[in-house]
Amino acid sequence: MRKFILCALAAAIFAMPAAEAKDNKSGLSLGSIAGALTGSDSSSDNGGSDILGAVGSFINNVTQNKNFTIDDLVGRWEYTAPAVTFESDNALKKIGGAGAATAVEGKLEPYYRRLGMTKTVLTVDKDHSFSLKMGLMLLKGTIEKEEDGTIMFKFSAFGKVSLGSVQANITKSGDTINLTFEATKMVKIITTVASKVNSASVKTLAELLGSYDGIYIGFKLKLAEK
Repeated sequence: MRKFILCALAAAIFAMPAAEAKDNKSGLSLGSIAGALTGSDSSSDNGGSDILGAVGSFINNVTQNKNFTIDDLVGRWEYTAPAVTFESDNALKKIGGAGAATAVEGKLEPYYRRLGMTKTVLTVDKDHSFSLKMGLMLLKGTIEKEEDGTIMFKFSAFGKVSLGSVQANITKSGDTINLTFEATKMVKIITTVASKVNSASVKTLAELLGSYDGIYIGFKLKLAEK
């Protein structure tokens, strides 16, 4: 099914001459394709980057999967961008689909910069222990995958302060993973372990995330060292 969808998408885009891509008479455009696929309204021309971003988000969502073991996560993973997922497809549809989720990721980026989270590094060892460094914050613990596929991060801060077990959403595509945690728990983690934190930024971030139901936030990470 994934291969079929991707082939259909590629055929629709590349079979369309550039001149026809914005031909109102045809009633078909890259924007309308992106809107149909992502669930967002991209019929208006907001620039090629917006359209390609929506299409790219759709492709990324289709090709990612959860069929991996903790052993597949062993290595050093470095931050590339914010990541947003939702508790359910219904929650995703409420905000307008994958294109809108990409917009939320864009809103997170300034807060990540202020909090030093753009330097996030996740290191997973062979014994399934992990360290998650987010700016000045260092989290350690272990990762477990339960029988139903649920992935749990059992946190401790600096090896001393227990943060308990937190469910994570992880999808993997090649050498890239999306790692997200339920938003309110992520904010709690940040405020609990940060010795020097921009409290105003955290408060505003919490307010932003509070406007979305079932949202998970985290990071897109790329494998830097196996």
